[in-house]
Amino acid sequence: MHILDEIVLAPDAIAQVLQLLEEHYLPGLPARQTLSLQQRWVSPPVQLENQNNTLWLLWEVTDAYGYYTMRGTADEGVMRFWAEVDQLCRERRRHVMGDATQPLPQPLEDA
Repeated sequence: MHILDEIVLAPDAIAQVLQLLEEHYLPGLPARQTLSLQQRWVSPPVQLENQNNTLWLLWEVTDAYGYYTMRGTADEGVMRFWAEVDQLCRERRRHVMGDATQPLPQPLEDA
């Protein structure tokens, strides 16, 4: 299962977001255990006058249950990181994706 974060921002904010990621988000990943950063991309891969760029962060999550575990265990540091990113970006979207050839997990029934 993968998560693709789409972060639209001014070209001069890319380095700042990557620094926040390296210093404030990634150090806590071992404790969360279900999430790992696979790739960082920027598009377009050039700075254009008066145009935004998109920073793409590709994450791998163990499975659907790992995704919800990650969401449920997000601490104050995670919330602060994304709040700071939101201050720097124009917009942000998160895409949660699974293998299209696999059956979709069903909700757990109430016990």
